Amino acid sequence: MKNIHRLELNRSLLGEQPDIAEMIDGLGAAGMDICLRSAAALAQVCRGIITGEGPTACGRVHFSRTIDRQDAALCLRLLVVAGRYGDAVSRVEADALLDIHAVASDRQDGGQFDDLLTKAVVHHVMSASGRDVPGRDGALDPATPLASWASRVRISPQITTWLQARLAEARVGPAASVILEVLAGTEPTSDPMIGAKFDLAA
Repeated sequence: MKNIHRLELNRSLLGEQPDIAEMIDGLGAAGMDICLRSAAALAQVCRGIITGEGPTACGRVHFSRTIDRQDAALCLRLLVVAGRYGDAVSRVEADALLDIHAVASDRQDGGQFDDLLTKAVVHHVMSASGRDVPGRDGALDPATPLASWASRVRISPQITTWLQARLAEARVGPAASVILEVLAGTEPTSDPMIGAKFDLAA
């Protein structure tokens, strides 16, 4: 799965960039593989964040490796459109968001992206662990408190391995603390073994 999300990112970094309307229309018309298409669109946002240029960054001053409010809003819009049939956030989409976090060294979004990242990862992990989750449009909405729908889950070893690797790789910081606290019901700093496992103790 890691190779898949890397492939989507590499394709988006090297390929032709559609404009925002084309990305939204493409997701709106997609049936099969909609989550892969959504991840590819998110990779285009990642490209714009890295370079500060391109369709997702046009029309405004956009500094390289900076997430602004428009970036966060576009990521949310892409995820909501892709989830219109009731699908939970997928692994590839969560990976794409974590990739965006990893490349962005600055924030000008008022915390919107970290809020979205946290909710999206929790949404994916809960669903992959067999729990029911609300639709994306409500669950990922900035006005919806995470605590209103998220709950502790028994996470499988496979999902744990993925989550551990991605949180450590992306250096998610405070967002990772919230993710772990919600899913495991544990304050990361209260258990040094858990904190070390998820690279949160430092």
